[in-house]
Amino acid sequence: MTRSREGDSIPGQRTHLVAKRMKTLLLDLTSLDTPSRTRGSGRYVRELAVGLSRLSAAERSGLRLLGLTRLELDGTFQVTEDLSSFAGSPEIPLPTARDHYRWAYARRLALFLAAKRLGAEAVHLGDPHATPWLMPLTSCRRIVTCHDAIPMHFPQRYMGWRDGGPWLGAAIERHRYRSADLVVAISDATLRDVLMIHGVPKHRAVRVYNGVDVDYWAREPSIAPSEVLAKFGLHPREFAFYVGGYHWHKNVEGMLGGVARARAQGCALKLVWAGQLSTERQAAIRALASNLGVNDAVRFIGYVTDAEVNVLYRSAVAHTLLSRYEGFGLTVVEAMASGSPVITTAEGSLAEIAGDAAITVDPDDCEAIGAALTRLQRDDSFRQEFITRGKKRAPRFSLDVQAKAMMLVYCRFLDDSR
Repeated sequence: MTRSREGDSIPGQRTHLVAKRMKTLLLDLTSLDTPSRTRGSGRYVRELAVGLSRLSAAERSGLRLLGLTRLELDGTFQVTEDLSSFAGSPEIPLPTARDHYRWAYARRLALFLAAKRLGAEAVHLGDPHATPWLMPLTSCRRIVTCHDAIPMHFPQRYMGWRDGGPWLGAAIERHRYRSADLVVAISDATLRDVLMIHGVPKHRAVRVYNGVDVDYWAREPSIAPSEVLAKFGLHPREFAFYVGGYHWHKNVEGMLGGVARARAQGCALKLVWAGQLSTERQAAIRALASNLGVNDAVRFIGYVTDAEVNVLYRSAVAHTLLSRYEGFGLTVVEAMASGSPVITTAEGSLAEIAGDAAITVDPDDCEAIGAALTRLQRDDSFRQEFITRGKKRAPRFSLDVQAKAMMLVYCRFLDDSR
């Protein structure tokens, strides 16, 4: 990894001379030093980089890939040719809102300097926020990933005054994608939103499914299941498992309502929630659970390692992702690969990703959610059927599949830009 202010050769003059004869694409990894590191967009950036790093030289088709790992307001930057090596700066173990704002200003004001000094033909922004302002001053073209159009579907929920409100917020969202040279949508549902809601021309949008490290999730966990379950005071198949944050579209009401219906049918069942939550949000969830009469059925376990998540997927009655809308649903694929039955909805891309390998319900139908949980707990053959289907379907969304599809997009895009 090399620090540069003037686009120094990386790692040496000989490599620099070779780079002059091939096209360079810059993959922006700097969002891994923001709170996005632990969220869906952060995992997308990280796993795309890992998948691309595994491609052979022939599969890269002569394209030089560089990962941008640090960018400062003064134009100082760091890049790496080892895309798999960066998972966020170790000196920022838990990025804060302050890190996010510093990153946003650096991207807006200084990304063009890094692109210009490196002579990059294109830059790929896996986190679409903080649109660079001065990129037209370079010949570098911009690829942006659209993860979803949730704020556009629910502006009253997700476009507050900090976002510019429903009118200005929508204008900012549209500009973010319309100003890009190419938009990568992570599902067919998201591609439809890119075309119809954001108004991006069809020739400037493409769908490349998200990738998950299916091989990792399919392997036996590196930690003993009994150790993990004892740590959290849990028993196999006595809990539904959710991984993620607290947002309105995640449909906490549906998850808790389904658990309440299952318990009313005699199931000893909890909802185990993995993810960072503020005390205020935990209190709001507990208040809702109390209103449903299941306050003792919610267990917050905070941030857990991937190895622990792997165990919990396998030990749960089901992984529940009952969103009102999703652009993809990474945890659906993780759970399927791990051997966990999945209960999800038909909203957004979820039915598209899950196919026939998950139980699909209406997000507001708590009776159906409860019935699905109950049957998965009590009917072994029914449960095994969805485990088998999930393991068969998950490889469609592997890192290898994603990386090869993305490389094809890069090459076609750069060929068209000659």
